[in-house]
Parts: sequence; C-alpha cells; structure tokens
Amino acid sequence: MTGDQDRPARGDVIEIGGSTREGAASHWRRRPKWLPLVLAAGVGLAVYARTGADRVPPPASRSPAPAVASSAPEATAPATPGPATTGAPPAVTEVGRPLLGITGGWQLYGRGPDTVVRIEFARGRVSITPVRALLSTGPVSFLLSPDGVVIRPVDAVEGYRVPDGRPATETTNDLDRSGAMLPGPDPESVWVSNGDGVRPRMLLARFDGRATGVEIALPMGVSSFAQPDGAGYPAITATGGVYTIRLDGVRRITTGDLVAVGPRHWLARECDERLRCTGVLISHPGGARRAVTLPAEITAFDRGAISGDGRMAALVAMNATGAPRVHLLDLRLGVVRVLGLPVEASPGSVVWSPDGKWLFVTGLDGQLAAVDAATGRSRDLGVRLPQVSQLVVRPAAR
Repeated sequence: MTGDQDRPARGDVIEIGGSTREGAASHWRRRPKWLPLVLAAGVGLAVYARTGADRVPPPASRSPAPAVASSAPEATAPATPGPATTGAPPAVTEVGRPLLGITGGWQLYGRGPDTVVRIEFARGRVSITPVRALLSTGPVSFLLSPDGVVIRPVDAVEGYRVPDGRPATETTNDLDRSGAMLPGPDPESVWVSNGDGVRPRMLLARFDGRATGVEIALPMGVSSFAQPDGAGYPAITATGGVYTIRLDGVRRITTGDLVAVGPRHWLARECDERLRCTGVLISHPGGARRAVTLPAEITAFDRGAISGDGRMAALVAMNATGAPRVHLLDLRLGVVRVLGLPVEASPGSVVWSPDGKWLFVTGLDGQLAAVDAATGRSRDLGVRLPQVSQLVVRPAAR
C-alpha cells in the first residue's frame, strides 16, 4: 500500500461494477465455492521435478522427540474484562535453546482441531492453548491479530480470539460475522464479509470488533470468491482475469490465473488465443512483470505461497497416484524440486518464514514439518506438537 489514496478513511465506500466470468477459472469449477475464502497463503497445483536428481527422498520416519522442560501455564498480567473465556491458559514448554537454530524474532502459529500452537523459535518456547472444537466443517479463516490470532469459520457459528499467553475468548461484534475474513491493510485491521448476497461488501474492522466505517462493495456474484491479495486487500476472479480491489478503485492483476501470492509478488499463468501459456512474476506495488519458466505439465492451480524475497514459490501438485506433494519452484532459475512430504492440500498448509529460509508444511497426519529451503530437506523441531492444519507467521517486531 503506497500513497494516501490507499489509506482507509471513515465512510469510504468503493462501488465495483461488472459481473464474474462464467464459472471463473476451471479450477474454481472443480471445488466448492467457499474454498478460496481462507487466507493465509493457500497452496496449489504445480509441477514435478525435471529429473530424478531434483527429487528429495521422503524423510525418515519420525522418532520420538527428546524430552524437554516441563510445561506450565505462561505467567501474564490479568486480562482486562471482556468476553468469557472458552478454555484454559496455554501450557508452555521451554526448550532452553533456539529451535532449528533460528535467532530471528518471528513466530509461527498453527491451528489444530482443539488447540492453537505458538512457536517462538529464538526463545525456544512453545505455547499450546486449548480451544473448543468449531461447530463447523467448512473453511476457516486463521489470521494474525495484534496480540495473537483469530479463528473465524465462514459459517454462522462462533469463532475465537486467542491472545498470546491467555485463554481463548469468543469473537464479538464485527469479528463474529459469517463469511470471508481477510487480512487488512495494516496489522490492526481486518476485512469481514457483510454476509449479504444482495449487496455483497467487505467491511474494514478492528480486531477489538469495532467498525471503521470503511467498506468495499463487491460485484454481484463474486463475494464467495473474495480472497487475500497478499497486500491487505480483497482479490476477486471476474470477467477478464483476477483483480485486486483498493480504496481508489479496481486494479487488474492478470488476465490469466493467479498461481501464487506473496507479500511483494504475484505469480500468474497467462495464455494466448492458442492456449500457449507462460508464467509471469508481478511485483506489487508497481506492477513490474518478469517471465518465469513454468513446466508444460502444469494444467491447473490452487493458490501457492511466494517467499518474502520473491525468490521461491511453494506449490502443491498431485503426483501420478493423486497424492499431493509440495513443489519448490526457484523463480529465478526455473528449477523445481519435489518434496517427499505427503502434504495437506488445503489453504494455509504451506507458509514461508519472513527471511525465505524455511518453509513450514502441515502433513496429511497433521504433523508440522520444517523444510530447509536451500536443501529441500525436512527438519524436526525437537519438541512434541499437537496436530495442526493451518499455519500463519508473525514477522519480528520492528
């Protein structure tokens, strides 16, 4: 977001006209309409390695993690009055050393069926907060908030705020709306759906549930396809391509399909009238475009994740047996490495560390894997974790 034109002001309403292209892209036709609602960095179909040498053998079976310091509730200041808590305080494990040798101040959060895991790598600390099971089997938004994370199903059921070091609480006010919830243009805000199929809008709210008065009106028929654009605004698939909706109007990202999203880049697949397709890496803001080699085997996509430095993309493709595998694509060299990890092919199952050195993946068994981006090999954190299905990374404080 650059310039005053993208800064939200109370009362701003952006009306967006137009209609969706029929059925959107073919990959949208094949999956439920609610699938692209979830943030975080979804994953997608991609490519396989060009040679056997590019493949990384499956990791060895997991051995029990070494014993670590005993767990205990994290000591915090008393919480201010607010919504009733829904569980116990987090249990904290102190490892006594940086996990994976990471010394940066960024953190990783994981959502499981009844817990939220917070990993502070530099401090060697893992916190596990109990959360009541969601009363929904549909998609779930899992977003960073200024003091923790928010869990919000798209269904009209209760969601949760999980503050760092405190018990989970139920979401309230605008955070308790059903429908899509997407990251806002700053760490204090979030886009929520108005849940109205007649006049679909995204409302900008604060994480304490207060409305800001800023709204973006979506074209009819596209509210189910609103998804994060990686820069804090909704993106939609409509006639003529994929668009990001800003406070100063609509901007087309690509005339083709959006393959992967990152904090500074989009990866698109664009085809000519003879269906000759190529990859394009697009920077944002600015819109600079650069051709990227995408192997001819690529036929369909979900959303992938691009590292913050724009050097690597993590995609998910099905192998010959239909099993999803993570594909690491070097965006400069066009080299593809296929990981042996059986991955959960759902939004939020693959995320990058802020420095692009680590890729975190949720496996089909719910286990978290840390992948060294330089080698493609999985590393064990050395601490036992509950099952997780969605991930989100908090950058280090500045």
